Amino acid sequence: MFNSWLPESKDHLPLTWWKTHPVYLSAIVALVGAASMVVYAVLGMGVMERFCAFTFTIAFREWHVWTVLTYPLVNAPSLWTLFGCYLLWNFGEAVERHLGRRAFVRLLITLTLSSPVFLTLFGLHHSACAGIQGIEFGTFIAFATLYPRAKISIIILTLDAWVLAAILVGVDVLSFLSMRSWVGILLLAANVGLAYAFIRYETGALKLPSLRKRTPSPQAKQQTPRSGKPKTSSPSVDDILDKISHKGMQSLTAEERKILDKASEEMKRQR
Repeated sequence: MFNSWLPESKDHLPLTWWKTHPVYLSAIVALVGAASMVVYAVLGMGVMERFCAFTFTIAFREWHVWTVLTYPLVNAPSLWTLFGCYLLWNFGEAVERHLGRRAFVRLLITLTLSSPVFLTLFGLHHSACAGIQGIEFGTFIAFATLYPRAKISIIILTLDAWVLAAILVGVDVLSFLSMRSWVGILLLAANVGLAYAFIRYETGALKLPSLRKRTPSPQAKQQTPRSGKPKTSSPSVDDILDKISHKGMQSLTAEERKILDKASEEMKRQR
């Protein structure tokens, strides 16, 4: 089903076009987040929090299991939420373009499930999570991990992405600390840590530990390796891009990533 909905051949292509502008999945998610504020205003806080917000009690004792996925739709009308949707559109599109739509969908699913999973694992059964802010912030952390030296202008200041991410995380921690909201700090740490680890894994900088190491059998040890000339030629950029489309960024070797980075720098100089 995943392959039929998100074919590899269209992984780095936009979902559709609006006039001459490409429209990616990040834009659709941002528009859904903005539209949810209208739904919240029409239905009211009581209905939205009762049937869409997540708590362990509501989800697994009253069997509102859909709230594991619907809690990001609980967004009261707010300029900050609207601004966050705009940032999700921009920074999410950069992440989606780089990793491909399939990896971006996995990132969204990871960020969406992180809060319910952590509330459940830590036994915080009466704590609720609601709103798209965690997904918006996690997407920005993913962008800052992917492009740490990207310049972001804020009024009169221009900061590196990683510096701005560190400032925002620090401000959020102080805000939660002042309210003694340990749950807020936990969920913030979960979103930041998962977004960072996800990008590191997708780019091949982080590998999951293997559960068990295979030991070769005595027969395998006695077999002589096949004779053949070692490959000395470096792979071409086309070969590397083809490998990314089939196996993802995490499949690249260190040499292949250097070749891809060098080709990218040469293209920038030629513009």
